[in-house]
Amino acid sequence: MHNVLSSEVFPDPRLPVAGERIELVADVASHSHAFFEIAVVVAGRGTHVSAAGEVALAPDSVVVLRPGEWHGYVDCEGLVVRNAYLGPDVFGLLSGALVPGSLGAPAHPAVQHAMRLLESDLAEPWALDQLAARVSLAPGYLIRLFGKSVGLSPMAYLNRIRAERAAGLLIETELPVATIGALVGWHDPSHATRRFRSAFGLSPSQYRSAFRP
Repeated sequence: MHNVLSSEVFPDPRLPVAGERIELVADVASHSHAFFEIAVVVAGRGTHVSAAGEVALAPDSVVVLRPGEWHGYVDCEGLVVRNAYLGPDVFGLLSGALVPGSLGAPAHPAVQHAMRLLESDLAEPWALDQLAARVSLAPGYLIRLFGKSVGLSPMAYLNRIRAERAAGLLIETELPVATIGALVGWHDPSHATRRFRSAFGLSPSQYRSAFRP
């Protein structure tokens, strides 16, 4: 499954907002994003497929996706959507207006850099000290900056996108659970199951049984 990175969508990381109008003349294979997506159907019909199941689409239907979530489109009949893409730190940028003296202050570039590093190599056995060194910040300072921009610590964010990538692989592939865990950086099967259950309330096997078509 292809994962669309923020750097592919936002040419200027200081302005993590973009949009486009797309006419879907064929099915769109399942894929995931490293950013928020809001899709509004303006014409036609189709079916939206995600971990939540299948949803019929018609004009004025709205789809909202978090970073890391997978989705696709099938049975498209003249389906036209307007997509808005929002970087995962955009809400941190907006919430700066609530903090005295921070109005208009952009998220620290190191946060964006750290997120791109995590998104691009989930299989890496990341540690906070290692990530902080890669973006030239002290670990404690990176945690504070990350929390302001994303609302999570770097490692909590990493676990979330690992779980969401694993969910997509469980649905879209026949790979064994242990192999999927290793692909997203959970090399111990028991640890992988605990992390996945913490995120979704189901074991990987239960999740695959419940949501795989």
